[in-house]
Amino acid sequence: MPTSPLKPPIGGAVERALQRLLMMIMCGELSPGEQIRQQEMAGQIGISRVPLREALNVLAQQSLLVHRPNQGYFVAKRGPGELAQIRRMLHLLENEVMRTLQWPTEGELAQLRSINDSIRANLDQDHWAELMRLNRAFHNFILTLSPFQLITEEIRRLFTLADPFFGAKFERASARALTVQEHDLIIAALASQDRS
Repeated sequence: MPTSPLKPPIGGAVERALQRLLMMIMCGELSPGEQIRQQEMAGQIGISRVPLREALNVLAQQSLLVHRPNQGYFVAKRGPGELAQIRRMLHLLENEVMRTLQWPTEGELAQLRSINDSIRANLDQDHWAELMRLNRAFHNFILTLSPFQLITEEIRRLFTLADPFFGAKFERASARALTVQEHDLIIAALASQDRS
């Protein structure tokens, strides 16, 4: 998969920091408006402050963090109007991508089923970070079936912006179970080549 212009090639420590910070934001361990304490965070991740600052800069460029000079980095807040706009953009772009999907092979359908089976196996977990990661993997896999790479990259960016707010649904057991059922329906539609 091509490298996104928002994600320049980076070193191992920076990548580790990025992934950990993203997961903490997505799962609500870092709340909207919360300041990132760099010394503590570097120690928690097990890296120096230099790669941590690089990761913080990347997340600020992606609008997940806000950098305030002389104050530090803060988790971005989204108002109801912004969340509504993100939902609207996702709806429009996802519909466009759905029109361009190339039908998956049997092997690709098996991969989607395997991801969904992993979600199903983790439904009873108290901590839902793994569910969010797997859910993102499921949807990202479907995006790879479209040749519209610029649009799919934008969808991924919007997913990242929305995750801290929309991902909270995984706190509810009923929503986790519904997600697996919806994925089963998506897989069935892809298998029967039912675009609608």
